[in-house]
Amino acid sequence: MESSAVYIGFDGGGSTSRFMVKRGNAEPEMHTFGLNMKYSDLGIKESARLFTACLNGILGAEISLVKAICISLSGASDALMNKDLEQALKNELNSPKLKLHIESDSSFTLETAYPGDKSGMLLIAGTGSVAIAKKRNGEIVKVGGWGRLLGDGGSGYWIGLQALKHYCKVMDGAESAGELFVNIGEKLHDETRSGLSPLRSELYRGKIKPQDYAPLVFESLAADPAAEDILFDAAGNLMIDLETLSNKVTGVSDQVVTLHGAIARQSFIYNSIEESCKALGLKCELLADDQVLRRASEVSENLYS
Repeated sequence: MESSAVYIGFDGGGSTSRFMVKRGNAEPEMHTFGLNMKYSDLGIKESARLFTACLNGILGAEISLVKAICISLSGASDALMNKDLEQALKNELNSPKLKLHIESDSSFTLETAYPGDKSGMLLIAGTGSVAIAKKRNGEIVKVGGWGRLLGDGGSGYWIGLQALKHYCKVMDGAESAGELFVNIGEKLHDETRSGLSPLRSELYRGKIKPQDYAPLVFESLAADPAAEDILFDAAGNLMIDLETLSNKVTGVSDQVVTLHGAIARQSFIYNSIEESCKALGLKCELLADDQVLRRASEVSENLYS
């Protein structure tokens, strides 16, 4: 390993992107950005540009020392598009010999949770959601992961969208106002400066992001039954995918479920899923928040060694 070389591990979802930077033998540093870098949302060129801009902000002149990058990215399941992203990053970084590994976050996280010959199920619940399993023979089985319009029930996007729907129903007089309604109204006013009137247009134009409203549901949980109802339904939606997956791999995979993602780590969601899993004879575990990123950093170093 070159003492001056820089290795990058990256883990990116629909709302947060995290870099782990390792300079030679020094301790790695973690940098977090509240950004979506998915090429499925932004396009290849913009994804590569944004990735490079963040890296420039972290490293400055040291960016020329980057030798290898391992990318675990939500939605990066198309091999040809991953090749296009690889080339775009090499161009943006002006580094034709750069070593790159690009992989979907679901498969990368699955192998992080169950390395080698280990098997089991993984539930990722962040901005989006997916349930994926690794059989004892190494075969991968997936349920969900269809994206915010076709699926992702129980995800941060889904929870935030239900919160916005609740707000609209309260405005119509169909539901009762409580803490969640008040908190949403305050956030909408802060973002739009005029409250309800631009909600629809701003939402459809992507300027209002439902996943940004999910934290308000958790914050309102203790004081507002509407928040509890949304989160109860969220856990139920996640369990539908997980139970469907379990039925597909019963007998050919260990009966263990690993949870990962910002929504999965919330105690209400985790406890609800853990209780439902016990009824199905499944053991529940939680993947450490930085474990995927640390593995990405290790893979990056191995690419250049």
